[in-house]
Amino acid sequence: QRRVHEGSAYDLPLAVGLLAASEQIKTEQVHRYLIMGELLLDGTLNPIKGALPIALNAKEQGFAGVILPKQNAREAAVVKGITILGVESLREVIDFFNEKGGIDSTVVDLEQEFAHKSQWMEVDFADVKGQESVKRALEIAAAGGHNIIMVGPPGAGKTMLAKRIPTHVLCVD
Repeated sequence: QRRVHEGSAYDLPLAVGLLAASEQIKTEQVHRYLIMGELLLDGTLNPIKGALPIALNAKEQGFAGVILPKQNAREAAVVKGITILGVESLREVIDFFNEKGGIDSTVVDLEQEFAHKSQWMEVDFADVKGQESVKRALEIAAAGGHNIIMVGPPGAGKTMLAKRIPTHVLCVD
């Protein structure tokens, strides 16, 4: 039976902590970064789950930045006001803290990202005929950033409307 281990996202911060404690890396900047990543035996990193909430928490806690696997950097970079550094290996992190190499921060322009995606959407909110009160409620909820729960029998149009919300929100400015 294959056993999946949990907590592997702490591999990288544990390695950095050990390197800092043994004075193999400079420690002046380590405390400024929230560090997460699954470390493989060859020193490379696997992606982790939950990069977005990690970045949100790091910003809330006052960290200057987040260091995590490069594969997760775009997801975390959605959070504005915090530096996101995507790395491929433990070596990059060591070099960064020892000031032997820099790591390019990842920046995501949400407006450009969604505008690009909206041009290729197969559905459009304008395609919905009728259901004016539901459409109005969805517009208000989306504009205010509120959660939405739709209840109804199969075939009532809940999924159809939910799929079209992003196409409408992108047009509202």
